[in-house]
Amino acid sequence: MRCFFTLLLLLHGVLSVSAQGAEAPPSGETADTAASAGRIKKLYVLPLVSYSPETSLRLGTASVFLFRPAGCSSNTQLSSIKVPLTYTLNQQQKIRFSYEIFLNDNRHILDGFVQWQKFPFFFYGIGAETAEEDEETYTSRTIGVQASYLNNVARRFFLGAQLSWINSKVLEREPGGQLSQEGNIAGSAGSVSAGAGLIVRYDSRDNNLNAGRGMYLQSSLTAFPESFGSDFAFTKLEVDFRRFLRPFRKHVLAFQVFAEYNWGNPPFELLALLGGDELMRGHYEGRFRDKTFWAAQAEYRLPINRPDWFGGKEKLGFWQRWGLAGFAGLGTVAPGLDGLADGKFKHSLGLGIRYLVLPKERVNIRVDFGFGTQRPGFYFNVREAF
Repeated sequence: MRCFFTLLLLLHGVLSVSAQGAEAPPSGETADTAASAGRIKKLYVLPLVSYSPETSLRLGTASVFLFRPAGCSSNTQLSSIKVPLTYTLNQQQKIRFSYEIFLNDNRHILDGFVQWQKFPFFFYGIGAETAEEDEETYTSRTIGVQASYLNNVARRFFLGAQLSWINSKVLEREPGGQLSQEGNIAGSAGSVSAGAGLIVRYDSRDNNLNAGRGMYLQSSLTAFPESFGSDFAFTKLEVDFRRFLRPFRKHVLAFQVFAEYNWGNPPFELLALLGGDELMRGHYEGRFRDKTFWAAQAEYRLPINRPDWFGGKEKLGFWQRWGLAGFAGLGTVAPGLDGLADGKFKHSLGLGIRYLVLPKERVNIRVDFGFGTQRPGFYFNVREAF
């Protein structure tokens, strides 16, 4: 039913629209001089052309702006703003503005997105045993806003809050499909979900875009009560653990364990989704969905023609900037925590190519090929998957 072809033009000299280098300030310079030396601005525009029977010809761009805010020293992590835009000949559109901003030597972190989309999706049902032949398509118009703020309350600990508002309307459903049966699946005609929650984070990574050492642990708890205007009352708990090691001192070995648990009555679009371009690559995002989700993955990253994964110096030749990555994952969904041990696990395997565009800031352009229970997936981005 699906035919997918992707052509990606990824040339560093063309995609680098503007750049301003960042060098560490020499000892003895003033704080203002150090802050100025820490500034960096880099914009990448990645064109994308794809085709599938459901969307027809799909055109788009993914713009990524990497920067360090004015007044922030080079100790402050690099901030990012991403704006992907897609349009198809079937008049389907998607625009998303997302940001992650670090301020004042990482003491304050702003994170969130604003999204509008009218796009077709696949739906296979709910659970870990849905069949390929259960596939149906639906078109959803979604407006979403999410914003969070984190404050550094101790050396590596952060505490913050999060607000979410998602308005979804299902415009088209397949006649006779599961979503067309009113009352059978929560949110099958659309829903409004408004929530607020708390976030706790521990972060000892040496770089937020491409870590080589350290640990990251974040837990968030968000409630979507009817008193906030939600059509379906539910609560979402997410836990994300990551660990980064340097075997042989020159490569990177990364691990991630992610868990999500929903209780109450979440709409089907906000259930825990297996797949995507970050976790369980090689599975269509939402191929398997349920109230509970658990997954673990490992990734090995190594350079091709340079002594160290991170380059080791600011100036690298074109052929020295390339790297490889191999990854594997295991995960499943279930209606509850007890169902995660039933053995209905899905696997994910893949290979990736990296191009180091900013050696000092460790910024890679990522191209991944993931293999799961379906046809291979193709992913690209400006930063690592985790």
